[in-house]
Amino acid sequence: MNALLLAAGFGSRLGEMTIETPKCLAKVGQETMLDHWLFKLKQLGVKRFFINTHYLADKVQDFIARHPLKDDITLLHEPKLLGTGRTILRNIELLEDKACFIVHVDNYCLDLLDRFLLAHMNRPGNTVLTMLTFTTNAPEKCGIVEVDKDKRLISFHEKKENPPSDRANGAVYIASRSFFEVLKSLEPEPTDLSCDIIPALIGNIFCHHTDLYFEDIGTPSSLRKANEFLNRDFSDVSATRVKQKTSRISK
Repeated sequence: MNALLLAAGFGSRLGEMTIETPKCLAKVGQETMLDHWLFKLKQLGVKRFFINTHYLADKVQDFIARHPLKDDITLLHEPKLLGTGRTILRNIELLEDKACFIVHVDNYCLDLLDRFLLAHMNRPGNTVLTMLTFTTNAPEKCGIVEVDKDKRLISFHEKKENPPSDRANGAVYIASRSFFEVLKSLEPEPTDLSCDIIPALIGNIFCHHTDLYFEDIGTPSSLRKANEFLNRDFSDVSATRVKQKTSRISK
């Protein structure tokens, strides 16, 4: 399996913190967001990681040069931001595999994602992409999904007032090889994953929901909230991870 970690953005919502630190190197506890995803996905069997860079790319390059997984990582530098859709399109030959994770790294996710991967492997026919969803307290700030009885995406509402539910897109996906074939055929060329690609794939996306802690750390308040959660519930978090691992092994 391969993984594309989307990490090129300016992180402007985080304010002064990102003047010298790219958002992907923000920390929850003692762990950067890049480490959070690199080690999580490595445990799931990802062999090759591709990380797009732009803002403060030298900081990311220095971080990866010293990283224990550096031999598994390729940086994809974008002198000009392409947009998430074009980043995928420009690198299709590197990414397409039987399964490829596509992840916005500014999300802190307690879930180990092994059930997510299993759900993708057993997804309904004619679905080409599996989306992780979570329950949000701020649905108007998220991409809200509606699904049918088979958990196929039937409607998507990107950052709209009074959306119909609190089930949100976690911006964590597993793409099949068929997804990349469909992507090549889309016209006009999609710029953004959420705004262009997802609406074009209504009915062909399978949604898997996590009930575990999930936080978009893109603002100072949400980053602080994630750190407070980790500090307050550290023993519970550790116990949850052990329980997850034990239950997976027993099944």
